[in-house]
Amino acid sequence: MRCHRWGMFLAIVLFLSINFFSCASAPEVAQEEQLTLGSDERTVKARIYVNPNAGKRLYQKVAVMPFRAPVELAGASMSDLFATELLYTHKYELVERSQMEQVLGEQALGLKGVTESAAAMRVGKLLNVQGVIVGTVPEYGSKASGKAELAAIGLNVRMIDVNDGSIVWSVSDTAISDRPISLSAFANRMVRNLVGQLLQEMIRVGDTQGMNVSPPVVVNTQARIRGAVIEIQPDSPQAVKSYKISRSRTAKGPYQELATLENKESRLIQYEDKDLLDAETYYYRVQAAAKSGLTSFPTDPLKITTVGPPATVSGVAATSGLIRKVVLNWRPNLDPNVQGYAIQRKSGRGGWEKIKTLNGQDQGAYTDESLEDAATYAYRVVTVNIVGTESAPSAAVTATTKGAPSPVRKLDAESKQVRKVPLTWTTVNEPEVKGYAVFRAARNAGPFEKIAFVEGREANQYVDGGKKDFWGEGSPLADETRYFYKVQSVNVVDVHSSDSPVASAVTKPVPTRVTGLRAVQGEVKQVSLQWSPNLEKDIARYEIFRGGDPSSTNKKVQEVPGNVHQFSDQGLEDGMKYYYRVRAVDRDGLEGQYSETVSSATKPLPMKPTGIRGVFEGNQIRLSWKPNGEKDIVKYVIGLKGFFTWDRIGESAGTDYIYRGEIKKGKTLIFRVIAVDQTSLESEPSDETSVLIP
Repeated sequence: MRCHRWGMFLAIVLFLSINFFSCASAPEVAQEEQLTLGSDERTVKARIYVNPNAGKRLYQKVAVMPFRAPVELAGASMSDLFATELLYTHKYELVERSQMEQVLGEQALGLKGVTESAAAMRVGKLLNVQGVIVGTVPEYGSKASGKAELAAIGLNVRMIDVNDGSIVWSVSDTAISDRPISLSAFANRMVRNLVGQLLQEMIRVGDTQGMNVSPPVVVNTQARIRGAVIEIQPDSPQAVKSYKISRSRTAKGPYQELATLENKESRLIQYEDKDLLDAETYYYRVQAAAKSGLTSFPTDPLKITTVGPPATVSGVAATSGLIRKVVLNWRPNLDPNVQGYAIQRKSGRGGWEKIKTLNGQDQGAYTDESLEDAATYAYRVVTVNIVGTESAPSAAVTATTKGAPSPVRKLDAESKQVRKVPLTWTTVNEPEVKGYAVFRAARNAGPFEKIAFVEGREANQYVDGGKKDFWGEGSPLADETRYFYKVQSVNVVDVHSSDSPVASAVTKPVPTRVTGLRAVQGEVKQVSLQWSPNLEKDIARYEIFRGGDPSSTNKKVQEVPGNVHQFSDQGLEDGMKYYYRVRAVDRDGLEGQYSETVSSATKPLPMKPTGIRGVFEGNQIRLSWKPNGEKDIVKYVIGLKGFFTWDRIGESAGTDYIYRGEIKKGKTLIFRVIAVDQTSLESEPSDETSVLIP
C-alpha cells in the first residue's frame, strides 16, 4: 500500500516537473559536468560524509522531509525519489508521508521543506524518530549542449540527529546527463547512484545498522563468577554471516564492541565474557551482520550481574576444653563454585590472621593444634570460590583450650620403712591424664627434685628407694631420715598440674647402739663377753668384732642370735690383749651403731723358772731353782734332754728335785724346768743346766 501511494505521487510530480522545465531556456553544458549514463552509473563520485560516530547510535526510524527547491514540486519529487531508494537499502524505517504531513501542517511548515537543524529536531521529536533527512535541490532543469538539451540536477541531502542536531551523514552532487534524457529518468539514476555510494560509505565507516537484517535471538544469559555468558539461536548462515557482541556499564552506553562470532552450522552460539568484577552489573547488546555488511539493530540491553562473593559460612561452632587444640565445625556451602574455606584466628588483642586454607567444597571441620594451655581464641570461617573471592567472615566464635590437669588432692607417705618411703595418692579422674610426676626434697620448703614418673591415670602408688641407675644399683635412702614429697598429675602433652599437698615420712632407724658390753679378764685362751639386750623387738642378731688395738676392731669373729647376749671368744693366744665391740642387726638387715670398745687380756703363761742348778750327790743328782712369783703355781715339771727330744722325768711341788735315774760315769746330763699354774698353763722352759757324772 505504501509503495503504491509513493508511486502515484512520484508520477504526478514527474509530469509537472517535465512540463515546467521544458519551457525554460537551456544554458550551455561543460563536458566535465556530464554524468555518464552507461552501464556503470557510478563512475562519477558524489561528495559524501558519514559521521564516524554514526554507527554507535541507533537510527532505526527516520523521517524524510520534502526537499527545498526553487519549484516546490521538484523538491518533493527529489525527496520522494531519495526516500524510495532508501527503502530499497532497508537501512531505515521511514515515517509514513501522511503522518509527516500532519505534523508539518500542525507546525505550519507545509511542504516547502525543512532545512534548518532546529526545526528538523523539533519535527523529529514530534514524529518520534531518531533522524530527520532534509535536503535542497538547487538545480533541476536542462542545459543546452550544441543542439541537444541535457538534463541537469543539483542535490544536497543530510540527515540530522534528533537528539543533538549533529549531522549523521551528508551527500551532495551536481550532474548533467551525457545525452538527452528526461529529467525524471535522469533524477532516478542520479539518486540511485548517490544512495548507493552513501550506503557504501556508511558500511566503510561502520554505520551498518539496517532494517533487512534479522535481529539476533538471544535465548539465554547467564551470570558467572567474574564472567557472563550469552547464548544466541543463530539464523541461517545465508542470512546472517556473524554476530557482534558489545558491552557497556550502563544501559544507555556507550557500548564497546567485544567480539565478532562467526555464524556456523550449530544449534547455539555461545559467548563468554571473562575477567569481570565481582557482583557488578554489565549491559550487553548483540547485532547480526549480513554478508552485505549491514547489521541488524542491536538487541535491547541485556543486563547481567556477575556472581558476587560466596555466601557467608553459617553454623560455625568451636569446641573448648581440649588439650592445646580447638575443633571447629560448620555447615559446608552447597554452592558448586565454592573451592574451599579460609580459617581466621585471633587471640588476645591481636588482629585476625589467616591460619589455614582448606580445599574442598564439602569441608566442614578443622582442628587448630599446638595452642597454648588455658588460652582463649576467636575464630571465623570464610568461604573461598574458584577464583579466590572470599565471602564475608562468619560470625566469630570463641573457645578456650584446656589448662593444666587437676592436682592430686591427697598424698600419703609411710614411715619406718627400710631405706624407702612408700607413697600413695588419690588419682585424677580426667581422661587426658597419662601419669604422675613424683618429687622429693630434704626440707618442706624444698628444693624438690623429680625422682620418678609413674605411667597410667589409675596408678596411685610409688616406692621411693633412693637413686637407682640403669642396672638397679645406686644409693638407697638414708636410715632414720625424714623426706618430703609432692606429686603432680601430667597430661598427654606433658603439662603438669599444680602441686599436691606435701607429705613426709621418716625411714626406719637402725638398731640402737649396744650397751653394757663387758669382757672377762684373764681367761685362759678366751675372752667372755656380755652385753645388755637391745629394746627393739626385731633384733635378728648381734655381730661381734675383734681387733688387736682399739682402732682395728673390724674383724667380725662371730654373730649370735638376737636373744643371746653373750659370747666367748676362744682359742686365743695366752697373755694377749684383745679389743671388742658389738652391734645389733634387725630382721630387715639394718645394722646398728657399734657399741663402745672394750678390751680383755687372756691369762699369761707362768714365768720360766730361774736359778736352776744341778749337783751330783752320790748316786743321784739334786736339782734346785728359785720359786716363781705367781701365786697359782701348782708344780714344776723337770725335763731331761734325750737324743732327739726332751723327756719329762718328774714333777715337784717345791723348788728342788732328786734325779735317781740311770747314771753313767763320765756322762753329762742336761736338765730344764717348766712352771705349771693351776690352769695347767706351762711356762717357757728354764735355762738348761748340765751335770757331769764323775
